[in-house]
Amino acid sequence: MTINHVFLLVPPSKMLALRTFYSNALKSLGYTEMIIAKNDTLIGYGNDYPYFWLKALPPNQTPRPMHIAFDAPDFEAVEKFHREALKAGGRDNGGPGIRSEMSRQPYYSVFVYDLDGNNIEAVCVKK
Repeated sequence: MTINHVFLLVPPSKMLALRTFYSNALKSLGYTEMIIAKNDTLIGYGNDYPYFWLKALPPNQTPRPMHIAFDAPDFEAVEKFHREALKAGGRDNGGPGIRSEMSRQPYYSVFVYDLDGNNIEAVCVKK
């Protein structure tokens, strides 16, 4: 079983910046904006289905930082995600490499903080 979709709750004041960040960073993983609704306060990203969503919080609510890992098709996509996320304003939280503590299979990943402090990972696990 897999998770069908995830919502990242974001402050309305950061919605446009995060939309730009994710639009650029997720291209290397095959994601595009698929759905934009509710006056641009709900944006779904995916390739054949919107698996990842940005949702603006109501005013005066504060989001809690999250960790989200996106599957990458290969090591090159992990590296491209890292480059694009940094170009889009993300902060490095662990460059591309094998994380032997994460899996028995080769677990190649990278970690980047998005513009709101969420720890975003791109990972390729060769099974």
